[in-house]
Amino acid sequence: MSKKEKLVIIGGSAGGPSAAARAKRFNPDLEVTMFEQGRFVSYGS
Repeated sequence: MSKKEKLVIIGGSAGGPSAAARAKRFNPDLEVTMFEQGRFVSYGS
């Protein structure tokens, strides 16, 4: 049984979603979890 690689991103302003998208482009099988303290996450980055 192989373990899936995981990435945790702290922060949902411009940098968080951008980092998640770049990581998924590099490794589509990566499991990405993002935490944001506020009510909104930036989708425009």
